[in-house]
Amino acid sequence: MKKYLSLLIIALLVLVPNSVGLKKLPEINKTVSISQEDLSCLAKNIYYEAPAEPYLGKLAVATVTMNRVQHPRFPKTICGVVYQRNSRGCQFSWTCGPKAKFNRKIYNESLEIARDVLTNNKKVVSLENALYFHNTSIQPKWTFAKRIVQIGNHIFYSTI
Repeated sequence: MKKYLSLLIIALLVLVPNSVGLKKLPEINKTVSISQEDLSCLAKNIYYEAPAEPYLGKLAVATVTMNRVQHPRFPKTICGVVYQRNSRGCQFSWTCGPKAKFNRKIYNESLEIARDVLTNNKKVVSLENALYFHNTSIQPKWTFAKRIVQIGNHIFYSTI
């Protein structure tokens, strides 16, 4: 008899959850929808800004791009951030200047990183406040930014 009573209680809890004060759990959507435009813009930015960088360097560029999307000083879309211009020119030099010869293998690596960033929220945690970076081959006089770290051939900065 106890066995049947236990089964009845379990059945009631499963079949009629609200009748005993339990809230129905929301359905979990395991598929994250990303636009092809966002994916393409992020992949291109990774590809052109960090083509020779290892995985961490490419992910760092993606992290800064996504940080800018979340920051009030920058556009609210990935493509808006990537193609933003200001009084000094382009935010990312490749959007205004000549582009390197296209390499499918390197682009595919960039595309996979972009997909991982957009679907799994991958990022470089130490760069959570980074909004700027530059290649080590140049030395800008940025008085508005504080150096965080160098990853590969890029130096990353936050605002002061």
